Amino acid sequence: MDWNKTKTIFIIVFSILNVFLFSLYLNRYNEDLGVKVLSSVAPIEDRLLLDNIKIPKIENTIQDASYVSGNVHMFTSEELDTLEHQIVELKNGYSVKAIFDEPIEITEENTVEKILKENILKSDSYKLWEVDEDSNTATFFQKVNGRLVYFNQNAKVTLYWNDENEVVRYEQTILDNLEDYKESKKLLPQLQAIEALHNSALLKPNAKVKAIELGYSTLVQLTETQVFAPTWKVQVKLEDGTLEEYFVNAVEGRIIEIPKEVEQASLR
Repeated sequence: MDWNKTKTIFIIVFSILNVFLFSLYLNRYNEDLGVKVLSSVAPIEDRLLLDNIKIPKIENTIQDASYVSGNVHMFTSEELDTLEHQIVELKNGYSVKAIFDEPIEITEENTVEKILKENILKSDSYKLWEVDEDSNTATFFQKVNGRLVYFNQNAKVTLYWNDENEVVRYEQTILDNLEDYKESKKLLPQLQAIEALHNSALLKPNAKVKAIELGYSTLVQLTETQVFAPTWKVQVKLEDGTLEEYFVNAVEGRIIEIPKEVEQASLR
């Protein structure tokens, strides 16, 4: 028996066996990896269904919008002189703080919207955002192209009332010369905004997406001039009933964290 020849045969056989076993391992690894890749790119509808996340009927009627630019409004003494039955303080030329001579009662007929319309400059420029019964405040955001500017401190009105349900004061800022900035941009579909939130683990299992609305968020904020980006606001109801709001840049698709300034305590 030629031992050297036998040893060579054994080496070749073991080499072939090693190659075969490695190929089996590589195929199994690629199969597992393929499953992971496929699962990661599964349609968003399937992933939402798997997590029991409900969404409203999506109608992509808004397909494009423009960035918007505007300037901080500097109030004039002539404007402030038109305000009746109020003690008005002007801060830095652009922020009005006013106290009513006589508190104004809130009723079913005399709503906070009606009080704003009858007592505040350029009232048609605002839309109600939130009524907070805990802090006795109603917050209005300025509108651009009929859509809200979210949480911009230079484009809002806050009404304050006392424990007798009477509005006693308000604060106001406003932007001027709001106009579309250059050409329109193609918007991210609403479903992709939901997908961005889901991919970031912001949409929890068993949640319900209640509404998706287009508005604007601050993109660039200089001393006087500001630029706003089209933004999807996504309202979500969690399993425990808590309502949360998320904001997604409707052009770039990135999630925006908008700082929400804490309002001053209401008068009691």
